[in-house]
Order: sequence, then C-alpha cells, then structure tokens
Amino acid sequence: MKKDTLRGIVGLGVLLILYILIAFLIPFAKTATYWVSFVFTLIAFCVVAASIYIAFVKNPDAKSRFYGFPIARIGVIYGVVQLVAGLLLMALGKWVPVWLAALVYAIGLGAAVIGLISADAVAEQIHIQDAKLKKDVAAMRAIQSKLSVLPGQCEDPVTAKCLTQLAEEIRFSDPVSSEATQETEADLNALTDELQKAVLENDTAAAQNLCKRCQAVLMERNRLCKLEKCSASGGART
Repeated sequence: MKKDTLRGIVGLGVLLILYILIAFLIPFAKTATYWVSFVFTLIAFCVVAASIYIAFVKNPDAKSRFYGFPIARIGVIYGVVQLVAGLLLMALGKWVPVWLAALVYAIGLGAAVIGLISADAVAEQIHIQDAKLKKDVAAMRAIQSKLSVLPGQCEDPVTAKCLTQLAEEIRFSDPVSSEATQETEADLNALTDELQKAVLENDTAAAQNLCKRCQAVLMERNRLCKLEKCSASGGART
C-alpha cells in the first residue's frame, strides 16, 4: 500500500506541475476570471489528494480500501471536471464574467465536499457495523472452535459421535450474540470447558452427559434468538 500511495502522490504531483506549466506557458489573458479559475483548480488538486488519503491511506486494510473507492471516485471526478472547466474558462476569460466563473466553481466544490462527507460517513458506518458484528460473533466462534477439535481427541466412538453432532449443531446455530443470549452463552461456555476436561480424562459417561446438557442449553439459546428476531421484525413493521 505504501508503494501505491507513493505512486498516487507522484502522479498527482506530476499532473499539478503540468497544469501550472500549461496555465502560465499558454498566453491566456490574465483576467480576474483566469486567476479565479487557477485558484479553484489548485483547490481541486487538494480535494483529490484529500479524497485519496481518506479512501486508501487513513485506513489501509483491504476492506477499507474497497469501501474507499466511492470516496476516491468522487474526488477524481470533481478534479477532472474542475481541471477541464478551469482551462476552458481561462481561455474564455475575456468574455466570461468573474462572478459566473466563481459561482460555477463554488457549486462544484460544494457538491464535491458534500459528496465526500456523505461517502466517508457511509464507509465509517460500515466499519462500525463490521466491528460490532465481529464482537457479536466472538463468543459463539470461541465455543465452536473448542468443540470442533474434541471429536478427534475422543477415543470412544459413541462419545465421539455425540461430540460431532454437538459441534455441528453449534456450527449451524445463529452466531450473533445479544444481551438476551449472554447468560446462556456463558453457561454453554462453562459446560464446554467441563466437556473438554472430561474428554481429555477419557471420562465417557461425563462427556456424554455434558453433551446432552450443552444441547439443552443450545436449544434454549436458539429459542431466545428466534424470539428476539420475531420481536425485532415486529417492531420494524410497526
């Protein structure tokens, strides 16, 4: 990502130098419209740089870069439009009043800034939801991880079959935790720890009993998950 960022900075810098050379080497009439166009185009370069920073540098992970593409696209589109419009109105500076040029540029800049703020807010909200989801599934993922290895550690085939069935039921249960399921998940985690100990000690009777208890707690958790989803969908309809 550092190399891509460096390439982007170099590319934008080269384009800025080319623009400055074009603006001063071509004999445009140095009217007020010309200078307003020049200043707003320089501002556009800053906006493009800011959009690239927000999109790809601020949060450098792959998912953030993916969400950042709409932000960068807004900045680049605005920059290209402003560059073309700025050069065009520089050439027509004798005939275009400065107030009209300033108004057009201000509208474009305002639209770009609003678009960047909105896109960044959406991306930030997605990041928040992703982080919340990771936190919400952590408890069940930890239990699933502990149970998934137990069948291979069990010497008794009947107990191993029970463990495999329990691991499958955990794997296909709703992984998202909530306030309503926290207590049952704590009970399930404690039972899983006891189950691990029973398997390691080759206590088949205790292991089979703990499997049944885990299944009962899991059924209760599944019931709570369904109730919560029903209440949430009912609240959404109202």
